Amino acid sequence: MIRSPQRFTRNKDTVRTLQRETIERCLAPRLGRLRYFGLPSSALADAIAWQDLFEKFYAVERGVKGKEWELQHDLGLEAFRAGLLGKISLLRGDIDLLIRRKRDEFGNRVPFPFDVVSLDYSGGLFYKNRRGNFTRLQAIAALVAHQGAKRSDFVLLISCNLDQIDQGEVRRTLENVRTELVRYGANGEQVVDAYLGHELEEARLKVYVPHFVNQEAAKNRYSCDTQQVIMYEGNLKTRMMAFRFVLSHDTRTESLRSPRERLSQVFNKPVLGVVGGEPKETTLGLPKLTVPEVPRTG
Repeated sequence: MIRSPQRFTRNKDTVRTLQRETIERCLAPRLGRLRYFGLPSSALADAIAWQDLFEKFYAVERGVKGKEWELQHDLGLEAFRAGLLGKISLLRGDIDLLIRRKRDEFGNRVPFPFDVVSLDYSGGLFYKNRRGNFTRLQAIAALVAHQGAKRSDFVLLISCNLDQIDQGEVRRTLENVRTELVRYGANGEQVVDAYLGHELEEARLKVYVPHFVNQEAAKNRYSCDTQQVIMYEGNLKTRMMAFRFVLSHDTRTESLRSPRERLSQVFNKPVLGVVGGEPKETTLGLPKLTVPEVPRTG
Protein backbone atom coordinates (compact mmCIF):
# COMPACT_ATOMS: atom_id res chain seq x y z
CA MET A 1 0.00 0.00 0.00
CA ILE A 2 1.31 3.46 -0.90
CA ARG A 3 1.25 5.85 2.03
CA SER A 4 0.41 9.51 1.65
CA PRO A 5 3.28 12.00 1.86
CA GLN A 6 3.64 13.92 5.10
CA ARG A 7 1.52 17.03 5.36
CA PHE A 8 3.02 20.23 6.68
CA THR A 9 1.37 23.26 8.26
CA ARG A 10 1.40 26.81 6.89
CA ASN A 11 3.79 27.63 9.70
CA LYS A 12 6.26 24.98 8.50
CA ASP A 13 5.99 26.31 4.95
CA THR A 14 6.88 29.77 6.24
CA VAL A 15 9.85 28.36 8.17
CA ARG A 16 11.05 26.67 4.98
CA THR A 17 10.75 29.99 3.12
CA LEU A 18 12.81 31.76 5.80
CA GLN A 19 15.43 29.01 5.59
CA ARG A 20 15.54 29.41 1.82
CA GLU A 21 16.12 33.15 2.22
CA THR A 22 19.13 32.44 4.44
CA ILE A 23 20.54 30.00 1.89
CA GLU A 24 20.03 32.42 -1.00
CA ARG A 25 21.55 35.35 0.87
CA CYS A 26 24.57 33.58 2.34
CA LEU A 27 25.49 31.13 -0.44
CA ALA A 28 24.62 33.33 -3.44
CA PRO A 29 27.75 32.61 -5.53
CA ARG A 30 27.03 28.86 -5.58
CA LEU A 31 23.26 28.74 -6.06
CA GLY A 32 22.28 25.92 -8.38
CA ARG A 33 25.41 23.96 -7.46
CA LEU A 34 24.81 23.41 -3.75
CA ARG A 35 25.03 20.09 -1.88
CA TYR A 36 22.46 19.22 0.81
CA PHE A 37 22.66 16.71 3.64
CA GLY A 38 19.91 16.03 6.10
CA LEU A 39 16.43 14.86 6.99
CA PRO A 40 14.00 16.03 4.30
CA SER A 41 11.32 13.47 5.35
CA SER A 42 9.86 10.87 3.02
CA ALA A 43 7.81 13.70 1.46
CA LEU A 44 11.09 15.34 0.33
CA ALA A 45 9.64 18.74 1.14
CA ASP A 46 13.02 20.50 1.34
CA ALA A 47 14.24 19.00 -1.92
CA ILE A 48 11.04 19.85 -3.79
CA ALA A 49 10.93 23.43 -2.49
CA TRP A 50 14.64 24.10 -3.03
CA GLN A 51 15.44 21.97 -6.07
CA ASP A 52 16.53 24.98 -8.14
CA LEU A 53 19.21 25.86 -5.56
CA PHE A 54 20.84 22.44 -5.30
CA GLU A 55 22.80 20.12 -7.51
CA LYS A 56 22.66 17.17 -5.11
CA PHE A 57 20.60 16.07 -2.10
CA TYR A 58 21.93 13.45 0.32
CA ALA A 59 18.73 12.43 2.08
CA VAL A 60 18.89 10.39 5.29
CA GLU A 61 16.05 8.02 6.21
CA ARG A 62 16.11 5.60 9.14
CA GLY A 63 12.58 4.29 8.85
CA VAL A 64 10.58 2.47 11.52
CA LYS A 65 12.42 -0.34 13.30
CA GLY A 66 11.70 -3.66 11.62
CA LYS A 67 10.16 -1.92 8.63
CA GLU A 68 13.00 0.40 7.66
CA TRP A 69 12.53 -0.27 3.95
CA GLU A 70 9.00 1.16 3.88
CA LEU A 71 9.82 4.84 4.43
CA GLN A 72 13.03 4.45 2.45
CA HIS A 73 10.92 3.11 -0.43
CA ASP A 74 8.48 6.02 -0.01
CA LEU A 75 11.34 8.49 -0.27
CA GLY A 76 12.53 6.95 -3.53
CA LEU A 77 8.98 6.89 -4.89
CA GLU A 78 8.48 10.57 -4.01
CA ALA A 79 11.78 11.43 -5.70
CA PHE A 80 10.53 9.69 -8.85
CA ARG A 81 7.20 11.53 -8.73
CA ALA A 82 8.94 14.90 -8.29
CA GLY A 83 11.42 14.25 -11.08
CA LEU A 84 14.32 14.37 -8.63
CA LEU A 85 15.78 10.87 -8.92
CA GLY A 86 18.91 12.23 -10.56
CA LYS A 87 19.50 14.65 -7.69
CA ILE A 88 18.72 12.38 -4.73
CA SER A 89 21.10 9.98 -3.02
CA LEU A 90 19.60 7.95 -0.17
CA LEU A 91 21.63 7.25 2.95
CA ARG A 92 20.09 4.71 5.34
CA GLY A 93 20.21 4.74 9.12
CA ASP A 94 20.19 7.02 12.14
CA ILE A 95 21.55 10.42 11.13
CA ASP A 96 23.50 10.90 14.37
CA LEU A 97 25.39 7.65 13.79
CA LEU A 98 25.91 8.51 10.13
CA ILE A 99 27.49 11.82 11.06
CA ARG A 100 29.82 10.38 13.66
CA ARG A 101 30.85 7.32 11.61
CA LYS A 102 30.75 9.11 8.23
CA ARG A 103 29.08 6.02 6.75
CA ASP A 104 25.51 4.73 6.60
CA GLU A 105 24.24 1.28 7.64
CA PHE A 106 25.28 -0.20 4.30
CA GLY A 107 28.78 1.25 4.42
CA ASN A 108 28.08 4.07 1.99
CA ARG A 109 30.33 7.04 2.65
CA VAL A 110 28.87 10.36 3.81
CA PRO A 111 30.71 12.69 1.41
CA PHE A 112 31.59 15.72 3.51
CA PRO A 113 31.59 18.68 3.08
CA PHE A 114 28.11 20.02 2.35
CA ASP A 115 26.81 23.51 1.70
CA VAL A 116 23.60 23.08 3.70
CA VAL A 117 22.95 20.65 6.55
CA SER A 118 19.38 20.29 7.81
CA LEU A 119 18.77 18.46 11.08
CA ASP A 120 15.03 18.24 11.69
CA TYR A 121 14.86 16.54 15.08
CA SER A 122 11.21 15.73 15.66
CA GLY A 123 12.08 14.06 18.97
CA GLY A 124 13.89 17.02 20.49
CA LEU A 125 17.58 17.80 20.93
CA PHE A 126 18.31 16.17 24.26
CA TYR A 127 17.96 12.50 23.45
CA LYS A 128 20.32 10.36 25.57
CA ASN A 129 21.73 6.93 24.83
CA ARG A 130 22.16 4.18 27.43
CA ARG A 131 25.42 5.71 28.57
CA GLY A 132 23.72 9.02 29.30
CA ASN A 133 25.36 10.87 26.41
CA PHE A 134 23.48 13.54 24.46
CA THR A 135 23.83 11.81 21.11
CA ARG A 136 22.26 14.58 19.05
CA LEU A 137 24.43 17.28 20.57
CA GLN A 138 27.44 15.05 20.00
CA ALA A 139 26.39 14.59 16.37
CA ILE A 140 26.16 18.36 15.85
CA ALA A 141 29.65 18.75 17.33
CA ALA A 142 30.99 16.00 15.06
CA LEU A 143 29.31 17.56 12.04
CA VAL A 144 30.97 20.93 12.64
CA ALA A 145 34.31 19.16 13.08
CA HIS A 146 33.93 17.20 9.81
CA GLN A 147 33.00 20.36 7.93
CA GLY A 148 35.83 22.27 9.59
CA ALA A 149 38.36 19.64 8.53
CA LYS A 150 37.41 20.54 4.93
CA ARG A 151 37.48 24.29 5.69
CA SER A 152 34.04 24.57 4.18
CA ASP A 153 31.59 27.43 4.77
CA PHE A 154 28.03 26.21 5.24
CA VAL A 155 24.52 26.89 6.50
CA LEU A 156 23.34 24.75 9.43
CA LEU A 157 19.59 24.37 9.95
CA ILE A 158 18.33 22.78 13.17
CA SER A 159 14.66 22.22 13.95
CA CYS A 160 13.33 20.55 17.08
CA ASN A 161 10.26 20.17 19.23
CA LEU A 162 10.31 20.75 22.96
CA ASP A 163 10.28 17.11 24.00
CA GLN A 164 12.83 15.70 26.42
CA ILE A 165 14.44 19.00 27.37
CA ASP A 166 17.17 18.33 29.88
CA GLN A 167 16.52 21.03 32.46
CA GLY A 168 19.80 20.41 34.25
CA GLU A 169 21.88 20.83 31.10
CA VAL A 170 20.09 23.96 29.94
CA ARG A 171 19.93 25.67 33.32
CA ARG A 172 23.53 24.87 34.24
CA THR A 173 24.67 26.36 30.95
CA LEU A 174 22.70 29.56 31.53
CA GLU A 175 24.03 29.79 35.09
CA ASN A 176 27.59 29.51 33.73
CA VAL A 177 26.81 32.25 31.23
CA ARG A 178 25.46 34.40 34.06
CA THR A 179 28.71 34.00 36.00
CA GLU A 180 30.71 35.09 32.96
CA LEU A 181 28.52 38.09 32.29
CA VAL A 182 28.69 39.29 35.89
CA ARG A 183 32.48 39.04 35.67
CA TYR A 184 32.39 41.48 32.75
CA GLY A 185 30.22 43.97 34.59
CA ALA A 186 27.06 43.24 32.63
CA ASN A 187 23.53 43.12 34.00
CA GLY A 188 23.72 39.37 33.53
CA GLU A 189 22.33 38.52 36.98
CA GLN A 190 18.96 40.13 36.24
CA VAL A 191 18.82 39.09 32.58
CA VAL A 192 19.67 35.42 33.07
CA ASP A 193 17.33 35.21 36.05
CA ALA A 194 14.56 36.46 33.76
CA TYR A 195 15.37 33.71 31.25
CA LEU A 196 15.53 31.04 33.94
CA GLY A 197 12.19 32.13 35.37
CA HIS A 198 10.40 32.55 32.04
CA GLU A 199 7.29 30.44 31.51
CA LEU A 200 8.36 29.34 28.02
CA GLU A 201 11.10 26.80 27.36
CA GLU A 202 11.65 28.63 24.07
CA ALA A 203 13.21 31.53 25.97
CA ARG A 204 15.98 29.36 27.37
CA LEU A 205 16.59 27.37 24.18
CA LYS A 206 16.84 30.63 22.27
CA VAL A 207 20.14 31.16 24.12
CA TYR A 208 21.24 27.59 24.82
CA VAL A 209 21.31 26.30 21.23
CA PRO A 210 23.18 29.27 19.68
CA HIS A 211 25.61 29.22 22.60
CA PHE A 212 26.29 25.53 22.02
CA VAL A 213 26.77 25.93 18.25
CA ASN A 214 29.04 28.94 18.79
CA GLN A 215 31.25 26.90 21.10
CA GLU A 216 31.62 24.10 18.57
CA ALA A 217 32.15 26.59 15.75
CA ALA A 218 35.00 28.29 17.61
CA LYS A 219 36.71 24.94 18.29
CA ASN A 220 36.83 24.37 14.54
CA ARG A 221 37.88 27.90 13.51
CA TYR A 222 34.44 28.99 12.36
CA SER A 223 32.77 32.34 12.74
CA CYS A 224 29.09 31.78 13.47
CA ASP A 225 26.27 34.14 12.57
CA THR A 226 23.00 33.17 14.25
CA GLN A 227 19.93 34.25 12.30
CA GLN A 228 16.73 35.09 14.16
CA VAL A 229 15.43 32.05 16.02
CA ILE A 230 11.97 30.91 14.90
CA MET A 231 9.24 29.50 17.11
CA TYR A 232 6.05 28.05 15.70
CA GLU A 233 3.33 25.45 16.11
CA GLY A 234 3.62 22.34 13.94
CA ASN A 235 1.41 19.34 13.31
CA LEU A 236 -0.80 18.23 16.21
CA LYS A 237 -0.15 21.60 17.89
CA THR A 238 3.45 20.59 18.61
CA ARG A 239 5.62 23.49 19.79
CA MET A 240 8.64 23.78 17.53
CA MET A 241 11.78 25.88 17.16
CA ALA A 242 13.99 26.42 14.12
CA PHE A 243 17.57 27.69 14.21
CA ARG A 244 19.62 29.01 11.30
CA PHE A 245 23.40 29.36 11.53
CA VAL A 246 25.85 30.62 8.93
CA LEU A 247 29.32 29.20 9.59
CA SER A 248 32.28 30.81 7.84
CA HIS A 249 35.69 29.18 8.15
CA ASP A 250 38.50 31.47 9.31
CA THR A 251 41.84 30.54 7.76
CA ARG A 252 43.77 33.58 8.99
CA THR A 253 45.33 31.75 11.93
CA GLU A 254 45.88 28.21 13.12
CA SER A 255 45.34 29.12 16.77
CA LEU A 256 41.95 28.60 18.36
CA ARG A 257 39.85 31.67 18.99
CA SER A 258 36.84 32.70 21.02
CA PRO A 259 33.51 32.83 19.19
CA ARG A 260 33.05 36.06 17.24
CA GLU A 261 29.35 36.27 17.93
CA ARG A 262 28.83 38.16 21.14
CA LEU A 263 26.57 37.13 23.97
CA SER A 264 24.67 40.40 23.72
CA GLN A 265 23.82 39.55 20.10
CA VAL A 266 22.46 36.15 21.11
CA PHE A 267 20.42 37.50 24.02
CA ASN A 268 19.10 40.67 22.41
CA LYS A 269 18.05 39.42 18.98
CA PRO A 270 14.22 39.18 18.84
CA VAL A 271 12.58 35.84 18.10
CA LEU A 272 10.38 35.33 15.04
CA GLY A 273 7.07 33.87 16.13
CA VAL A 274 5.16 32.31 13.23
CA VAL A 275 1.38 32.14 13.70
CA GLY A 276 -1.02 31.28 10.89
CA GLY A 277 1.89 31.32 8.50
CA GLU A 278 2.82 34.93 9.37
CA PRO A 279 6.16 35.75 11.05
CA LYS A 280 6.25 38.46 13.70
CA GLU A 281 9.11 39.63 15.88
CA THR A 282 8.82 39.27 19.64
CA THR A 283 11.17 39.80 22.58
CA LEU A 284 9.09 37.40 24.72
CA GLY A 285 9.02 40.19 27.28
CA LEU A 286 12.67 39.56 28.17
CA PRO A 287 15.07 42.33 29.27
CA LYS A 288 18.01 43.44 27.15
CA LEU A 289 21.55 42.52 28.05
CA THR A 290 23.90 45.48 28.41
CA VAL A 291 27.63 44.84 28.56
CA PRO A 292 30.26 47.61 29.01
CA GLU A 293 32.84 45.53 27.10
CA VAL A 294 30.83 42.83 25.39
CA PRO A 295 32.41 39.37 25.84
CA ARG A 296 32.26 36.80 23.13
CA THR A 297 30.20 33.67 23.64
CA GLY A 298 32.20 31.13 25.60
